[in-house]
Amino acid sequence: MNNLIYNTQYLFQHFLKERNCEYFNIPEYQRGYKWTSNNVMQLLDDLYNFSKKRNNEEFYCLQNITLTKESVEGKTYMNVIDGQQRLTTLFIILSFMQRNLADKIIPVDSNIFKYSVRDSTNKFLKEKIQTGYLWMSDIEPNDAESKDQFYIMEVAKSVKEWFDNHPNELYPDIILNHIKLIVNEVKYGEEETVFASLNGGKVDLDGADLVRAILITRAARQKYPTIISQKTINQFTNDDIDFNINIKVSSNGKIHEYRVKLGVEIDKMNLWWSQKDVRAYFEQLLPNRIERNRSFNYSDYPIDLLYYAFFEAFKSTLFNEQEKNRDLNLKHFENGIDFNSRPGDDHLELYKELQELHLTLVDWYNDSEIYNLVGYLMYNFKSDIITFELLYKIWKDARGKADFKEKIKRLIRYQLASLYGEMERGEINLLSILNGDINEALEENLRNLRKDILNTSTMNWYNSDITLKLLPLLDILPHTIQKGKKTNKVIKPLKQQYFKRTPSEDKEHVRSQTRQLDEESMTQEDVELLIEENRRGLNSIGNIVLLHESINKSYKNKKLIMKMVRIYSEHLMDDVNAYIRPHTLDVFMSKMRNINENGIDEDEIFWSDEDIKRTAISIDSSLADYLSFPELTDNKKLEENCHDNG
Repeated sequence: MNNLIYNTQYLFQHFLKERNCEYFNIPEYQRGYKWTSNNVMQLLDDLYNFSKKRNNEEFYCLQNITLTKESVEGKTYMNVIDGQQRLTTLFIILSFMQRNLADKIIPVDSNIFKYSVRDSTNKFLKEKIQTGYLWMSDIEPNDAESKDQFYIMEVAKSVKEWFDNHPNELYPDIILNHIKLIVNEVKYGEEETVFASLNGGKVDLDGADLVRAILITRAARQKYPTIISQKTINQFTNDDIDFNINIKVSSNGKIHEYRVKLGVEIDKMNLWWSQKDVRAYFEQLLPNRIERNRSFNYSDYPIDLLYYAFFEAFKSTLFNEQEKNRDLNLKHFENGIDFNSRPGDDHLELYKELQELHLTLVDWYNDSEIYNLVGYLMYNFKSDIITFELLYKIWKDARGKADFKEKIKRLIRYQLASLYGEMERGEINLLSILNGDINEALEENLRNLRKDILNTSTMNWYNSDITLKLLPLLDILPHTIQKGKKTNKVIKPLKQQYFKRTPSEDKEHVRSQTRQLDEESMTQEDVELLIEENRRGLNSIGNIVLLHESINKSYKNKKLIMKMVRIYSEHLMDDVNAYIRPHTLDVFMSKMRNINENGIDEDEIFWSDEDIKRTAISIDSSLADYLSFPELTDNKKLEENCHDNG
């Protein structure tokens, strides 16, 4: 027995004696007993499932308890700082199971479990539970004299009902020898500080620590089992020779080496997940509810995000309906996973799947195009249908990276089409979309989207909700870079917070809504003509960008050249608090290129109708090319006369 993990029998029969302690004490600062029927039924179900597939080396980890040794008035005992609910429940289960045992685990006349300042609870536990007297008649929790008694009676009643319904299915050996707890002993005098930390969510032992302990202890032993059976030898020799022997293999050294290797690998994974931008990116790919789970606190233990991702990726495959709709908890890792239908390697298999998932997500993050496509899709369209589970399944089924990227593009096409009109929903339709099947409704909606992009006359993109989905999409499109006679398309990763419009950004007209006029030197007719000209195309997609509100408010209706200088300056400074989006930069710099090419005087610079038209056409062609939008009928005529299209 090591000095950290102990089984139930050792804990109740030997742990106290070896430390010269008389009993476990629940201190006065602890709350009362609160386990319910559902809690204990779930525990017993889990133990039963564990017992069906375990081997002699495996154990069920009932998480951790924290203790401190204390002596008062000649009595020495162990204060239970954390874990009183689990210890009390084990005490109830053991008391029930030992009723018919000659050798009692907890002697009937012993005093090894006490609730400080709750004499009635102590008396009830000793006289009714420890003796087994409570189970001699029907149990009625509503007759309880206190809250502690009510919950104790409810759990005791449920324990009896479970065993009555599962005769000979869960043997004492499982409870005694295969349930183990991680025991943390702290110095005397620190207990209330530790207790406060535990209940404030600041304790070091998080789900990450517990999963690590499960993986390191069990996966290593499963990789290097200590006994090769006769059956296994016969399989190796491919014959039916009866050796009639069991061979012990000296694998302790290999197990230790592999445990060290696992520890190093898990630490490296945790280090990668510790990066601020990595965490921020992947938490948006997972359900929003993960922020509320205190058992796996990824803010303090970044690798917990990997465990969340694993749960989401496999929940339909590994867990029943009730389990997969719950929050992540340790029980999802307790028994490992079994994809290969072979006994004895479920935790090793779990580790390998976790490692594969981690390397996959590293690959997604480092591949700029996958990073952008997945980020845009999930930041804008995450739902009950568009889930991380769906993404990982697409990845596993894809023929390669190119195929995966193409399928993500199809999902984006589908979401854009859904914004533009009614689309058939459901798993069958989504599968058809992923396979690239022709969908007339989708194609028609995308044609209408293209027409509205090219419509610089009557389409009001400024007041359209779709604009806030479309503009961030333009930021992830490939950028064309000219090097001599060669033209290359480059994809740069977008800063993760900008896959969707941020709260600090505004939609801004490139051409100001009001135009500076020199009315003294102009006729009234000329003034009215310029005002009318300024209105044309004002709310076209070719005249709208996303800008940080601080920049937007600072230049208001200044001349275009002043806006261009400010935009380029902010881009060079790359200030995270005033980020210039790639599409916004491209729009303003396209005018700069136009000035250089045509020798326009700076004082005459104006975002003209032709600039709006040119930008709209560029947006349409870039989207159509990258996302394979359907062709428009007489597309050339539409582009040439886009001001007249409604």
